[in-house]
Amino acid sequence: MKWIHLCLVLLLLMLPNTTFANTGVFFGAGSQVIPIKNNDIQLVKERVSIKLRIDEEAGKWGIPFFPRADVEAEFYLKNTSKQPIKLQVGFPFLDLQGFGDEKLVLSKLNFRAKDTESDRKVILKEGLIEKELDPQGLFQKVFAWEEQFQPSQTKKITVSYRLLMGVGSANSIMRGFEGTERKYSDLDRLFPALNYSFGYITKTAYTWKEPVVNAVFTIDCTDFFQKLEHADFIKQFGEGFPVGITRPVFLGNFNPSSFSYDKNVYRWEFTGKVPEDGINANFVVLFIPSSSSELPNFLTEKVNALKEGVTKDEYLSVLKGYYARILKKEYEGEKPFTKKYFELVGLLKSELLFEKDQKSLGVAFEKLKAITNKDRL
Repeated sequence: MKWIHLCLVLLLLMLPNTTFANTGVFFGAGSQVIPIKNNDIQLVKERVSIKLRIDEEAGKWGIPFFPRADVEAEFYLKNTSKQPIKLQVGFPFLDLQGFGDEKLVLSKLNFRAKDTESDRKVILKEGLIEKELDPQGLFQKVFAWEEQFQPSQTKKITVSYRLLMGVGSANSIMRGFEGTERKYSDLDRLFPALNYSFGYITKTAYTWKEPVVNAVFTIDCTDFFQKLEHADFIKQFGEGFPVGITRPVFLGNFNPSSFSYDKNVYRWEFTGKVPEDGINANFVVLFIPSSSSELPNFLTEKVNALKEGVTKDEYLSVLKGYYARILKKEYEGEKPFTKKYFELVGLLKSELLFEKDQKSLGVAFEKLKAITNKDRL
């Protein structure tokens, strides 16, 4: 496990969060800008298409599997006044993904802003906190450019970019064992999980004149899911991963929950306003077997590797707890110790990503209960 632990530590340092935003109105003549409210220019429509792909240069980042988001956003802006208006438009995002080399990251973003005729000259600026429009300080960096509107003019602005998804250990991000007895942390290390995440900030829409007549957001996961489904997915993580697993458990969580789903595409549509908390996608890869045929070897390997401080019964009880909660089932005789462990495990708020895994996980769960009831280990 040394390789993966080192890799995840590096990733957490590199990618604490990966979040971009939609356009907003910003004020500032120098290198710093602050979001302001504009009551003349209306964001009439917004169309945001996000495609999750696999970065072709993933090896350069020191990890074999690194997804990215390719984003194209169309904004239909209307000058509702009878006067010409010139303003500064900004596209904010959280700091440069934690990387130290800004030039390298900026070159990979391929950020472009244009109307139907020409590209805009875009300048990267520092975002200042504004208590009402940005109380959480989400707009740390802002791609800024100028737009001019004639009286009653409607204009379409298209923004495109590509951004590496956030990657980290779900053990650290989605499990809160700090301040608890050490046994829980020791147990948690026996259940490694990766978290992939992407977020799109929508709060900047509130800097324009309201309402937003219509806004549509889509996340196309086709390429990303194909990679997860590929037979060699697990092999890319090296020999340090759990022995005998060819298909781990895949979980997903999308917010807001009011989406429609068709052929790997998640779709949101809003009228009047967009959600303040943005559009977010989180994926978890939990390294326990999806297949019942892999359980015996997996269990033998894990139980034999247990160290002082965690008993076989405790480990097996927690493993059954994972299967039960993923399948939304209960099993008789679950101990208070196990229930307390899962009070701190946030990743199980996610749902099974692939419906076909439901049946195989159910079979694996029944086999696990049979093995442990007969104490075959």
